[in-house]
Amino acid sequence: MDDIRHRDLSQIPEEEMSLEERRELKRRFEEFVGLMRRPSVAEKLGTSPSKKQHRRWDPASMGKRPRS
Repeated sequence: MDDIRHRDLSQIPEEEMSLEERRELKRRFEEFVGLMRRPSVAEKLGTSPSKKQHRRWDPASMGKRPRS
């Protein structure tokens, strides 16, 4: 029996996919999105969002010297 989880669905046009193939494609996509939202996995793949701290913009402090 052909397991749909191992089938290459990339070359099949969406209009020609069966309901089972569409469900599998959706499952793969949701799994991918879930992995990309996890910071540890994103760091391993090199797509981690920047962890740089941003200062809030404060118009009252503009033009003032920073305190030393």
